[in-house]
Amino acid sequence: MKQNNDFYIGWMDKAPASYSRYIKKVVVFLGCLAIVAALILSQQQRKFSTASFEFGQLTEITGTYQQLPVPAIKVKTQNDIFGNNSWLTIPLVGYGKFGAEGVIASLEKEHNTVLEGKQVVFKGTLLYSDGKTLLQVDKNDNPLVSINQPVPAQVIKHELGIVELKGEIIDPKCYFGVMKPGHGKPHRDCAIRCIEGGMDPVFYVRNDKGEANYYLILGVDGKKINDELKDYIAEPVSLKAKAVQVDDWTVLYLDGNKSIKRLGGLSWFKQQDNTISCSPR
Repeated sequence: MKQNNDFYIGWMDKAPASYSRYIKKVVVFLGCLAIVAALILSQQQRKFSTASFEFGQLTEITGTYQQLPVPAIKVKTQNDIFGNNSWLTIPLVGYGKFGAEGVIASLEKEHNTVLEGKQVVFKGTLLYSDGKTLLQVDKNDNPLVSINQPVPAQVIKHELGIVELKGEIIDPKCYFGVMKPGHGKPHRDCAIRCIEGGMDPVFYVRNDKGEANYYLILGVDGKKINDELKDYIAEPVSLKAKAVQVDDWTVLYLDGNKSIKRLGGLSWFKQQDNTISCSPR
């Protein structure tokens, strides 16, 4: 009977051949395992945010001011093949952790006018990400450059019915560039203060292709419900609301926090391609 005399002690000059082959196999296996693990982990990570905040750079935007559903400037972009206008809606946010309503009210009082429906030139700081653009207006920047006669800006609305969505309530200013990351637990404390300060809350939904969708949140009467949302900000939730497409934004009219449910884990990332599913009323 053949005896296996392969025995290795660390101070020996050379390990037996069988021992060397075994160690090589283990090293190759562990190397492959490390590569596979790295690939799996990299696929689970969120892509780095492309959100941008043009800090220190003021831009002038010309368009029609509208107060509803949120303070915004509608900018004419182009005509389609049928001669119809195309519009970009740019919501306004205030400086710091405040909404734009205070700045607008101050400007209307200063100029003794109502801005609704008028063509205006606003100066402010742009924020943008995922095809959405916002403008921060600061009273110290003298943001209202000029006021002109009203310019017709047709509002295109489509009732989308009752929807149920899974996602995260965010404040748009942080998410669209001021803070990175602008979502999840690192963003929660900042977002709560921003939404309590009057920032218009946004519902962020990501489908199974990684595509982002954003919805403005208001109460069923079209008024702010920021105080009712603060306990659910920056965590996975589902909500049920009436959805209305208003130009290039969708507005969710929510019946208070009773229409919101917390979700466990990362289940909201499994939102399907049909991000909005409507049910007839």
